[in-house]
Amino acid sequence: MSDVAHFDSGWTRTARRVAPSRAYEPRDLSIELVYAPDFESLKKEWSELEAHSDASFFTSWSWIGCWLSALNGTVELRLLRAKSQGRTVGLGLVVPHRIRRRGFIVSQQWHLHTTGRPEQDALTIECNGFLVSRHHAENISAQMFEALARRDEDWDELVLNGMSKTPPWPLPGAKLKRQIRVETNHFIDLNEVRDRAGDYLGMLGSKTRARIRQALREYQKIGSIRLEPALSLEEAVAHFEGLKLLHQRHWVSRGEPGAFANPFFEHFHRRLIVQSFDSGAIQLLVIRSGPRVLGYLYNFVYRGHVYFYQSGFDYELSARYNQPGLVAIALAVEYNATQGHHLFDLLAGDAQYKERLGTHSATMAWVTLQRDRLSFRIEDAARGFRKELIHRTRARGMNGDGASREADS
Repeated sequence: MSDVAHFDSGWTRTARRVAPSRAYEPRDLSIELVYAPDFESLKKEWSELEAHSDASFFTSWSWIGCWLSALNGTVELRLLRAKSQGRTVGLGLVVPHRIRRRGFIVSQQWHLHTTGRPEQDALTIECNGFLVSRHHAENISAQMFEALARRDEDWDELVLNGMSKTPPWPLPGAKLKRQIRVETNHFIDLNEVRDRAGDYLGMLGSKTRARIRQALREYQKIGSIRLEPALSLEEAVAHFEGLKLLHQRHWVSRGEPGAFANPFFEHFHRRLIVQSFDSGAIQLLVIRSGPRVLGYLYNFVYRGHVYFYQSGFDYELSARYNQPGLVAIALAVEYNATQGHHLFDLLAGDAQYKERLGTHSATMAWVTLQRDRLSFRIEDAARGFRKELIHRTRARGMNGDGASREADS
């Protein structure tokens, strides 16, 4: 029988449990990596810790449980667990995945809360990290990361996507190379919006403020502008359908497939809406201009934190000042301020609209650790050679253009 643990569609163990690896025990913590327990046991342990943590929506059971259900046992799951005085104080799910790059680079990767498969990771987890007790949270997270990074298991690359906090670096004595991409995370403090009596536009730059007001006047020629939240699961599903239609129309017209071309993406979110709408974690908004739909916003709401995740807009509604995204998000910010929420998060990325609409910013990191492998050194050398070749080719082209202009003169 294989040592790899699998799950069937009912989350029933179908292979023998692998003995836990040697626990890593820094100070008063014991940290182990084991094969994940059955779905219900994991749900109980995760939910109990979540209640005593500062989790994000993406590390809450609402997201993680739905992710596991949508995966339906198609990946191997390992659980990184930290305990202190017999209590669970840290959890993280690791997915091993073997990949081949450039035809000859083979790597055994371990992913935190992602799978390494593009069609499944199109969900784009952000605000990621270990689920840890809020008591000494930063210390627990750092030690869990170090425990995972220092393990003598057969992994070549450790992949940590969308991390709210950059893992500690460097790790003394560890022969690891780090690749990191940092993206800006723009957000709006809704407490500040309330302090200004709801005047969010007054917090924005003059050009952005003028653009939104011009667009509002243009849309008001069609009819009064209204923001309407879905008040039932049936309405939420209908809004999601409308969002999908407008989203796909826009992106396909630009020669792009659109998010909903991915069946797993749509399957996951339909499941998430059904499972989490009644708890208040799903916010689907429709913005209307008279009888016409201006657009839809799909947000997550967790502990007063609103995450703007997906949208669909009618870009053909007006020929002048056509800014449906700016208008819709501005209205959503003002609406969520009235609901008593604390933060409206535009999530990671340097898209111009996020920079214009955000009033504060932080960062998120996409981190990969690599062990010292000959194949990676060859890959780095080939990448460096290619960059140098491109640089020299461009330099020769510039010199050639300069010579031609001089001769012509």
